[in-house]
Amino acid sequence: MRRLIESNFFAQLGLLLVAAGPVLADDLPPASKHFVEKHCVECHDADTKKGGLDLTGLKFDPANSTNFSKWVLVHDRVSKGEMPPKKKARPEATELEAFTKSLSSALVSVERARMAREGRATRRRLNRYEYENALRDLLHAPWLQVRDSLPEDGEQERFNKIGDALDVSHVQMARYLHAADYALREVMAPQAEQPSSKVHRYYARDQRSYTGPMKYSVFNTAPERATFPVLGFEGQPDVRTEKAPITVGASNPELRELEGVGVVASAYEPIEPKFDEFRAPVPGHYKLRFNGYSVWVGPGEGNKWFIPDINVVSRGRRDEPVTITAETPPQLLRKLGDFDVTPEPGLHELDTWLLAGEMIRPDAGRLFRSRPGPGRWQNPLAEKDGQPGVVFGWLEVEGPIYDQWPPFGHKLLFGDLPMVNRQVTKTETNSSSTNNSEGAGSRERRVSR
Repeated sequence: MRRLIESNFFAQLGLLLVAAGPVLADDLPPASKHFVEKHCVECHDADTKKGGLDLTGLKFDPANSTNFSKWVLVHDRVSKGEMPPKKKARPEATELEAFTKSLSSALVSVERARMAREGRATRRRLNRYEYENALRDLLHAPWLQVRDSLPEDGEQERFNKIGDALDVSHVQMARYLHAADYALREVMAPQAEQPSSKVHRYYARDQRSYTGPMKYSVFNTAPERATFPVLGFEGQPDVRTEKAPITVGASNPELRELEGVGVVASAYEPIEPKFDEFRAPVPGHYKLRFNGYSVWVGPGEGNKWFIPDINVVSRGRRDEPVTITAETPPQLLRKLGDFDVTPEPGLHELDTWLLAGEMIRPDAGRLFRSRPGPGRWQNPLAEKDGQPGVVFGWLEVEGPIYDQWPPFGHKLLFGDLPMVNRQVTKTETNSSSTNNSEGAGSRERRVSR
């Protein structure tokens, strides 16, 4: 009761309104009614109405939340000695106690009945984070991303889980239904037969984002901002200057496995190496394997900027942390995991979930972030005899991987109904693209049930 009174005091202090009813209601507890008539009505009647409060027109109807709050305010101010005001005669202690106990008892009984009927908190909808997680759990689809398509949730007391702040407008309903429709389409099987899980390898030397910065382009005019080719632990200046082919994979598979591309800076605009030849064909479960290792780059001739020669490469001096993110153009990043590459070339595997169209972007996060600007940027990790770097050889992707076919979400929707492939007409494809343009995508469905 005390908590309730205090929480309503300041909110209601300036909101006392004239209420319905011409006289003091008969259902006010007798002790409270007698006290109000003797000590309050003189200043709070229809004529005087100090503070905007007319107690002769305020009936006792605690089932009404607004009326309840007003009587809580009356109780609170009297029990604290704020009313009657100090210039007025103070009520006898027994009289004051009878009033507060009588009014408090009536209010508490109403509050307890309400809590027994409705609970202590307002019923609320799921906020957008909870709704996304509910869809993921229900459909066994951990990759689903729907929360950003839903309106921002209201907050109260800095929490977004309070029912009073979570409205259910027609906009909310439309967006939540749209998100549900998108989720259901995402878990439907795209074909009758289970797709084969393929393993494909993507070499760093074949990725333009890795090899493009080798030549000190207009956006990349300094060696600390360049990528560099290596063969094992040997630099390849002729490859960087295009005097030798960028790869010998077709003619020498053994050397192909030793080819890599090194970096001395972390992934940062505009140098953001990624395996952009890979795009996840469908959302789902994938295994990613990386070939990489740490290196030491330099020494160079040495100068005040400590910029070693990137053509001089040797084994690394420590492990380097690498963060793996999925990227959806333009530059929408989602962290997948991380690991440490060691001075010894090795394989590192991540078991993850990808969205359709995502690329894979490794980032050697401990290395410094280089940006263009006036003068030169000094690498804080550089020493007189060199600087740390990381080499990436290749990315191997296995997937999509299915635990069952049709997927769990599809089976949840359609049970054991048979599936057959059919040709999707151009009209159907255009219609699907129009209906699903806001998030659901326009991926063709070729399954009939």
